[in-house]
Amino acid sequence: MNVAIILAGGTGSRVASEIPKQFIELSGQMMIMHSLKPFAESKMVNAIQIVAGQEWREKIESELFEDPELASEFNGFSDPGENRQMSIYNALKDIDNTLESVDGVIIHDAARPFVTVEDIDACLKALKEHDGGMPVLPMKDTVYFSRNGKKVDELLNRNCIYAGQAPEAFRFREYLEANEDLLPDKILLIKGSTEPAIMAGLDVAMIPGNQLNFKVTTKEDLERAKEILEG
Repeated sequence: MNVAIILAGGTGSRVASEIPKQFIELSGQMMIMHSLKPFAESKMVNAIQIVAGQEWREKIESELFEDPELASEFNGFSDPGENRQMSIYNALKDIDNTLESVDGVIIHDAARPFVTVEDIDACLKALKEHDGGMPVLPMKDTVYFSRNGKKVDELLNRNCIYAGQAPEAFRFREYLEANEDLLPDKILLIKGSTEPAIMAGLDVAMIPGNQLNFKVTTKEDLERAKEILEG
């Protein structure tokens, strides 16, 4: 069994919206619904766990249960944590307490509405030979390193540098243990879902990413997403 964790607990302050970006309506539906649907369509995903605050759960359910495919895979809600990784850990624990025989977990941001079934399946297929799988994009621009953010210290080899995307998939038990090893304080310093896996020495495969699978972070990203969805 593979379970998807959809992260919708953030505030999205950089979009400058009155409501968190993942709940902004795009083409007649909340952004989170666009992110959720490909996971329900994937034959490799068996259940979905959503991280969201109490104040948004009723609204999510009202749209989610209009789609029988989504409703049948919905496993429940988890509480947002102190940071993104604690939100993931809360969901991992809830999954461990409610489901049996979980093989893999795949983590995605509700603010990435253009993920595809192909993206999802490619990450999960990597678990046959690896502990994890994440989509990446090669760097196109020249990349520099600066210690103080004011002057260039060195030129980095862009052929060895990649930008990570979501979703990220992991073997469930190994990933849960990797997060537990970071409790109680180190987990609060984690910035990306794959970081605990790398720190634990797990083998994480890189998968070709999808340029369209961008995260809505700024007002400009939101406008781009609206243009794509509304034609």
